[in-house]
Amino acid sequence: MKKNYFLITLALIAALSVSCKSVPTVSDGQEGPYTITTIAENVYHIQDCNDENPSGESFDENGNQTHFNNCSDIYLVVGTEKALVIDLSNRIKWADNAEESLRKIVYDRIGDRELQITFTHNHGDHTGMFPAFQNEERAFFAIPAIDLGKDADQVPENRRSLYDEGETFDLGGYKVHTILVPGHTAGSMVFHLEGTDILFTGDAIGSGHGVWIFNTEAFENYVAGFPHLVEYIENGTNGINKDNLKLYGGHFWQKDWFPELGDGVFGIQYISDMQALIGQIADGTATTEPSGLSHPVLDTYFRNGQAIVAWNAKQAEDYHSALAAAEQE
Repeated sequence: MKKNYFLITLALIAALSVSCKSVPTVSDGQEGPYTITTIAENVYHIQDCNDENPSGESFDENGNQTHFNNCSDIYLVVGTEKALVIDLSNRIKWADNAEESLRKIVYDRIGDRELQITFTHNHGDHTGMFPAFQNEERAFFAIPAIDLGKDADQVPENRRSLYDEGETFDLGGYKVHTILVPGHTAGSMVFHLEGTDILFTGDAIGSGHGVWIFNTEAFENYVAGFPHLVEYIENGTNGINKDNLKLYGGHFWQKDWFPELGDGVFGIQYISDMQALIGQIADGTATTEPSGLSHPVLDTYFRNGQAIVAWNAKQAEDYHSALAAAEQE
């Protein structure tokens, strides 16, 4: 009988070893032009910067910019069966080994798991390293339909799928849910890592220097879409502890505008400040200042607490006036 128990135990161990793949142990640090940090168990933050080209901007004693790297962020979530990459950073041209380095970073951490890749939105500083995986047979692209559907044919049909809001990536152990928050782009997606208080927000709600809004229609989308995110956060069935909320945006370095955050990240205060700011812009009471951005539309920062919306003063004024006129009818 003891021998039978021993054999049964061995069989159970063997079955568990097949169904629960171990996660390779890889240290944080730098690999080629990237810097990698662990932000939760088997969840990684990959930034396209290193000691040679650090993130952010530097200035001399006269205020002249001496260095600038608008570092963009990649997030990697590794489940027991699959792994998910969210965004593919800037297209790196300042280092020769960027594609090889990025593949090594990902593959070293996921082992033989199925690899899925998705995006927060269709801007080149978040899709730039697409060529690193475009021809990789093991890379499957899950493509948000609104923003990137027209570009889906850049990968073979058997390695891609289109999805709308409500898609859930079941990685085994981890699930990642999608939330549509249009405004910055028509199809900007936010991702919630189930079982945690972490949201990966891309540029949908800003990363420190504000969410960029390019026209009136985009702001109208933002007005309609942001409350949808708030509702998701406040819905108890989604398991988010608002007091512990952590927002990982698309340009993590930009939180340098708020040194009080230290090594931390934006949280529920940012959401509250942004919700109020949207209302202030709509009723014409928002605090403003020139943005200084070299963009023909984004001439103004609208600010409230931690929240910033970069938009156009004239378009905002016209939007407010149109709302006021509609209310008087």
